[in-house]
Amino acid sequence: MRFARPEFLHLLWIVPPVTLLLLFGLQQKRKALLRFYRNADPSHLRRHKVQAGLLLLSYFLLTLAIARPQWGAKPEPVAERLDVMLALDISTSMLAEDEESFRRLTHAKEVIFSLLDALEGDRVGLLYFAEASFVVCPLTSDTATLREFLEAITAETLTHSGTRIRNAIETATVRLSSNQNDTAAIGADFEGQKVLILFTDGEDHGEEAIEAAKTATQKGVHIYCVGIGNTVQSVPIPLPRDTATETAPYKRDADGQLVLTALDETQLREIAEAGNGSYYHANTGIVQLAADLARLEKQKFRIRSDGEYEERFQLFLVGALILLICELLHFTIWSRKVRP
Repeated sequence: MRFARPEFLHLLWIVPPVTLLLLFGLQQKRKALLRFYRNADPSHLRRHKVQAGLLLLSYFLLTLAIARPQWGAKPEPVAERLDVMLALDISTSMLAEDEESFRRLTHAKEVIFSLLDALEGDRVGLLYFAEASFVVCPLTSDTATLREFLEAITAETLTHSGTRIRNAIETATVRLSSNQNDTAAIGADFEGQKVLILFTDGEDHGEEAIEAAKTATQKGVHIYCVGIGNTVQSVPIPLPRDTATETAPYKRDADGQLVLTALDETQLREIAEAGNGSYYHANTGIVQLAADLARLEKQKFRIRSDGEYEERFQLFLVGALILLICELLHFTIWSRKVRP
């Protein structure tokens, strides 16, 4: 047991002297009555004693209530959440413009920003991938920080040309699995479903992405794919602007031929199917993606109280009010008895 405001306990020093004064005053009043009235009824003196006792006890309890007594740990509320890793493709093909002056990277970022609103309350992480994969923001409930990381990636910062989706899946799976036993802030009751969402045009210069997706599902990870780009029309990939000519060259192969890129939905559908998830196009499927995520079984966890105690001042406050009511009833009943 402890008091949150122990300085108010000093008010209790008033009780002993006031009690002594009341007892002394009642004793003197009794002697005076007996001196002048040998047959005086001392019942009204007992009434004063009872009233004084009730008022002093009320003051005592009110003082304790103001000092805010606390004991017992606070109950740990149960909450639910998903662990979601967002994987953004940052290869140079994401610089392509399927629509005039609207890069795939810009489109993907806008889609992620809108999805973050639906993931409010869940833990979300951010991963960038191209030839290599790296986590730029670990799983967190602070989506404001994640938004800052996402805003920082621009077309000018992209330097990775290839794409290896397998690496992204493996990196995300390791990170999602390593966080399942993280009990620094919470105590998990049981594992919920973990989610990886790939935002990419589907171009993959590696192999075994589907096998990596199957392995991820064995560890409880569901993989969803969001396609960025156009499946009908292939477009060139612009490279960083030439400062001398102020023109933006396009990517070419070893033979000097223009490299074209298009959304590979077939690849992404296969990865999503192997990952026990679904495929969505960025233009039309984000609402459905948010709905599907909402239906997943979330992880239940208890929010630890960090050693905080439960407030108990209410008990003392109620006790003081009861004593005051008793004092008022006692006075009322006695007044009716002595009324002629």
